[in-house]
Amino acid sequence: MNNIGLIVRKFSVPFLFTVIGFGVLIFGLMEGQGGRFLLSAAMILMAGVLSALFSLGKLQPKMVMIVGGVFGAIALVLFWYSYSSVSESLTYQDNRDKSIQIAKQNMIDIRFLQKVHKEKYGVYIDNWDDLIDFAKNGTMPSVISKGTVPAMKITAEERDYLYGDDRPIDNNMTEDEAFRLSKWQEGPRYQELFAGFVRDTIQVSIMDTKFKNTSYVRNREKLEIYKFSPDSLPIIPFTGGKEKWSLQTRDSITIGEEKGPAILVEGYLPFAKLEGSKKKIKFFFGSLTTFDTEGSWEQED
Repeated sequence: MNNIGLIVRKFSVPFLFTVIGFGVLIFGLMEGQGGRFLLSAAMILMAGVLSALFSLGKLQPKMVMIVGGVFGAIALVLFWYSYSSVSESLTYQDNRDKSIQIAKQNMIDIRFLQKVHKEKYGVYIDNWDDLIDFAKNGTMPSVISKGTVPAMKITAEERDYLYGDDRPIDNNMTEDEAFRLSKWQEGPRYQELFAGFVRDTIQVSIMDTKFKNTSYVRNREKLEIYKFSPDSLPIIPFTGGKEKWSLQTRDSITIGEEKGPAILVEGYLPFAKLEGSKKKIKFFFGSLTTFDTEGSWEQED
């Protein structure tokens, strides 16, 4: 009985290491694990075998020290490679996340410019040079609103000016009536009620109003992405300026009884969805078969 206990104590650890090493090695080979994983598994297996040989008296202590030293050196090398791998993985993840932020902001800015252009001219811009020029030199409408609508009825004289008939004056004036009376400088109540009433639409610089806006600038700073540059809009981030988003437009498509322009901007980031895989991250907004301008980052997985 004592002999059995001695054998168990003597060979349990070598047996455990051997079984674990063999199992991990088989798993690594079947799952296509990398060389470092397989080498680590082989070291565990060898440790189990050598421990068993030492327990059987087949291996001298001096040899155990030599083998242990070799294994120690290999372990240090593996540790260094593991550290480098983790560092590279963290850098990869950081660059990947930053590229997603930049791509998303670029797409939002491109979509904004295209929508402004469509509202103004009825079509989307079909090339990057014109889009960049529009960002730098284009204008967009801005509503100026000053003063409030007087909470009172119009007078008979004002009714004659506005409508030229004898319709009843039962309700307080509307905003449209106040706006039209603000253009009648000869009106009897112009100075009293309408001189400071302004409802107007003017054209303002897109660059100054949108892209130099304090909240917009601060948002880019918060996201830790570079200062806005129109020339960078077509560029897919982290490609060294060599790759551009694909820009496709249609001046008119028909859906049912409705007609209108369509746009699709798309491209792939130079990063995989999962590190080590081949499937790249795709970004896009719009569609050439619908009037939709939704972005891929806004869709649920």
